[in-house]
Amino acid sequence: MQDGREGQRNLEDGQRNGHQDGNHSKSEGHRSRVSVIIEDFTFLWFTLSMNTGILSIIMHELPYQFNGLGILSTIMFVFNIVLFAAMFTVLMLRCILYPRAIVKACSTNLTELVMMGAVPIAWFTIVAQVGLTASTATWGGHAWFLVAYVMWWVGTFVMCIVAITVIVVIAKTDIVNVESLNPSMVIPFVGTATDAVVGAILINYSHGVTARLAIPVIIVSYILAGIGFFAAGIIYAAYFIRLINHGLPPPPQTPGLVLLVGPCGQSAAAAQLLGTAASTYFGQYAKGTFLQASAGSTLRVVGVLLGLMFVGLGLLFAAFSIYIIVEAAVKRQHQYSLMWWSTIFPMATVNTAFIAFATDMDSPTFRVLSTIFLICLLIDYFLNWAFTLRDVFLGKLLNGKRSQRPANNNGNGDEREKEH
Repeated sequence: MQDGREGQRNLEDGQRNGHQDGNHSKSEGHRSRVSVIIEDFTFLWFTLSMNTGILSIIMHELPYQFNGLGILSTIMFVFNIVLFAAMFTVLMLRCILYPRAIVKACSTNLTELVMMGAVPIAWFTIVAQVGLTASTATWGGHAWFLVAYVMWWVGTFVMCIVAITVIVVIAKTDIVNVESLNPSMVIPFVGTATDAVVGAILINYSHGVTARLAIPVIIVSYILAGIGFFAAGIIYAAYFIRLINHGLPPPPQTPGLVLLVGPCGQSAAAAQLLGTAASTYFGQYAKGTFLQASAGSTLRVVGVLLGLMFVGLGLLFAAFSIYIIVEAAVKRQHQYSLMWWSTIFPMATVNTAFIAFATDMDSPTFRVLSTIFLICLLIDYFLNWAFTLRDVFLGKLLNGKRSQRPANNNGNGDEREKEH
């Protein structure tokens, strides 16, 4: 509570000295608003890029294609690059101008800490599209695959650093306990599973892939997928203890429950896509006892089986979270915040798995399901943009009074929140 009063006093000082001070000149007011935007910028904004990116990938890979869908996918891809570049620039400015603020936020706010994983996840959506779109275009080719290949390894390094950092901070500080635990804890491990999926996408669909380049990515991606699913499993167990002991989070934070779906969806997609990659390149590499064609064929079959199991768990979490969200909506207990953006990416991971099922089983059912899911996700996406732009215009996001901004907190609803 003392930190909260201190933050409020700092806010009031900032407001007296900032853009709301009528005695300041216009140029000073402009500088103040820019400073507030930079200082208060959070990793949560990268969810906009994540969602744009994964939707562009799904549109590119959707089984039922129509004239123009590929163009729309490319437009989303370019828009995602612009979004990521703008957000990364603001983040770097925050790191340079307000390093203490960002360190304090990541060491005292669980959501801010784990949302560091949103940056490499957004990066991976761009990497995937470089492989899918740029390397296969008439003006692209093998060179663009190599660009995506290098980008993937860079992203993998960053993703692993983020995952390790999150575990270390949680272990060495009191940033979280059973009561304050929230679903955003899975984000770094959704990130490692996403890393694996994108590695498989590059190997399966890029132009000019060789077995020598493919094998290291496949092996590392299996390791990353294992980290993603099993680390998330530990968090699932801890979070259900939290639910048993302390109940559901406050209604405004219930959209975050959809995050529980993410590790299952990405692990399902990773298992299938990596199995496909293994069946293609293990035989070409043909070294040792594991890297053989027979092992690759087995991994492809096992990948589909594991994918079905993982998706089953993901759909269970999806049904649970949707029920809780709808119940709160019926009672009119919701308020808009950036947390609503977290309803898109996790469900999109399930759709990625559906597309893989449609291919591996030649299934019309999964083709139809993937199309229906995409339509629902696009509706969710554009609704989020509408509410986000509205709140930016009203000053509730980026440069508004903190007391008026939607809460992006630790998920426990208590008054100990140390807002970014």
